[in-house]
Amino acid sequence: MMRIKLPFLALVGAMILASGCTTHLSEGQKRELDAFDKKGLKVEEKSVGTAAVLGIFPMAGYFYSGHPILAVTTLPLYPFLGPLWMPYDSAQSAKNRNYYATQEFVEREKRKALRAIDQQMEDKKLSYEQHIREQRIIEAKYSPY
Repeated sequence: MMRIKLPFLALVGAMILASGCTTHLSEGQKRELDAFDKKGLKVEEKSVGTAAVLGIFPMAGYFYSGHPILAVTTLPLYPFLGPLWMPYDSAQSAKNRNYYATQEFVEREKRKALRAIDQQMEDKKLSYEQHIREQRIIEAKYSPY
């Protein structure tokens, strides 16, 4: 009976360890990324599929998705859990990377558009009311909701 418990506990421990190491987007972040995708604002800095395929090989998926320290620190675990969890985790890391790249892109584009209308108002090409209207349009364009 002790023999059955030990492998079972080892398996459960390994599953907890593997699931605890995965980096994933929250549900809200996923919805936000989907909304940006529908508006044509999503940035795909890293391919999720490529990250998953490279995750089959030791360290490659993590290096591809921009996590060199994670690549090195998980190398000792690769023979035990690597082929099972690293492709998934590498794909999730690529999704995270894309999410934050999208956030930065949207924020940069929004600031640029707002500066442009501010300049137009300073140059007296837009009235205050027109500026407010344009500002609302820009806010809606770069909002995920």
